[in-house]
Amino acid sequence: MELLFSVFEVITPWHWLGLALLLIGLEMLLGTYDLLWISGAAFLTAIYAFFAPAYAVLGLPADTWQAHLVVFTISGVTLVVMGRTVFSGLRTEKTDRPNLNNPGKALIGKRALAVADFVGSSGRVKLGDTTWSAISYDGSQIAAGTEVMVMDIDGTVLKVAA
Repeated sequence: MELLFSVFEVITPWHWLGLALLLIGLEMLLGTYDLLWISGAAFLTAIYAFFAPAYAVLGLPADTWQAHLVVFTISGVTLVVMGRTVFSGLRTEKTDRPNLNNPGKALIGKRALAVADFVGSSGRVKLGDTTWSAISYDGSQIAAGTEVMVMDIDGTVLKVAA
């Protein structure tokens, strides 16, 4: 145990800065946003370790590995909690084309024409120049020639309502 404590006693601000950079590098590889906050805590600890007075503050030594660990723990927990709550919007991308990678969703709200009578609430509709498998959105029977509206899409099956 003494060996472990002796390793901690030689930790400098450069070690904390190195840990912060390593965690930033891992964050860039993984893209989870969680390591971003931990690396921020390591960076704050590096700043604290650089500027911490060498004398005791309120009777507690401020430039020890224990004080560094307390600063790292408090700032790490605080930043992770803030990252999960206050900065949670960073994880979601705002876009002007929300259906770009889901072109089927662009069909919602379009009008189609029932090609044949629906049997057991399923049938086929013509939308543009394509005939689609469809099911009745509310379970009702739809007759051939009825104009329907696409309410939802499930894979390649349109959910339509008369």
